[in-house]
Amino acid sequence: MTDKEHALGGFLSKIADELNISPTMQEKAITSYDAVGKWIGDGLNYEVKIMPQGSMNLGTVVRPIDDSDDGYDMDLVCLLKNGQYLTLWQIKNLVGDRLKEHAIYKKKLDEEGKRCWTMNYDGFHMDILPAVPKNFTFTKPNFTAIKLTHKNDSGEYEERYSDPSQYHQWFKDCMKDILLIEKRAFAAKANTEIDKVPTYKMRTPLQKTIQLLKRHRDICFQNNDEDAPISIIITTLAASSYRGETDLYEALCNILDKMPEYIEYRNGVYWVENPVMREENFADKWNQKSSKKDAFYNWVAQARRDIIETPLECFGIDEIARQLGERLGNAPVNRAAKEMGNQARSTRQAGGLYVKGLTGGLSTTASVGSKVVKEHTFFGK
Repeated sequence: MTDKEHALGGFLSKIADELNISPTMQEKAITSYDAVGKWIGDGLNYEVKIMPQGSMNLGTVVRPIDDSDDGYDMDLVCLLKNGQYLTLWQIKNLVGDRLKEHAIYKKKLDEEGKRCWTMNYDGFHMDILPAVPKNFTFTKPNFTAIKLTHKNDSGEYEERYSDPSQYHQWFKDCMKDILLIEKRAFAAKANTEIDKVPTYKMRTPLQKTIQLLKRHRDICFQNNDEDAPISIIITTLAASSYRGETDLYEALCNILDKMPEYIEYRNGVYWVENPVMREENFADKWNQKSSKKDAFYNWVAQARRDIIETPLECFGIDEIARQLGERLGNAPVNRAAKEMGNQARSTRQAGGLYVKGLTGGLSTTASVGSKVVKEHTFFGK
């Protein structure tokens, strides 16, 4: 890997950190989640278990394009552990009716969704998914599949199944080596036990890659969100392609190259398999509307050009920032560029920044023919 590739990886890593929601918003969401879970559990004659799912739980949530902390989703499962014999209508409405009994929650509550009840908070949306165990019991780690309800266009309820607990474990296993390193460092700094460090607080190359790709997706499909690749497909294909790279540039290159390899074509049907529930096809809508499939393949190619190839052809952080700002958002990219400049300035002042020739680029590692940078760098004042 060249110095320029390594530097681009470092820049993209900082951009991903800027795309992440703030710790304050994370804590606000968790506090709200705990309160909702307690309210539902205290009011139903069932054993209630509230579990996070989705991007918040995986550590892959991204801010909206307007760069605020507003408008992201927090997804929860409300499991009625001993509600196996309830009808689909009862599963859905027991939870909804309980939320309506709370004066504040009732005001936040949307109309019934296809699968969830949604509450609108200041800054985020909370999607609550009512469910019961699929196989008459819910016991970690092996029996965690759930039955949920899906209300179709005709207003009838259909059984659907999922296993967010197993998916979360699968996702962690895909990055287990680097995740353990990150958790050890976090635990030591926070003076806590490794097992108590949640995945969503980690910042691995896989998590950052997914955040960058989701933001690139959001901007690319602003005017055509119907065909935008859904997050579960991006997350699943990226995690399947990840090979434990510790450098973000290498992780991005590998993932963008390999993602299409995990798309199957089974008996005339495009298929992105749920890795923990093989009968579920995340790409089922591709077979109903082929433009979604075409949009995905075109988007992967464009993401590689926009995030990897074109920036490497640029000279200087300002030119790279302008190019990436168009595809990842100017505000997070400019903040990351400013931090890169501050770091380069500090490193230069400490005598640790080197340049080799006219085109060799900057490096923090001395090599044959390189010279210490003593004055102003291309990062600017």
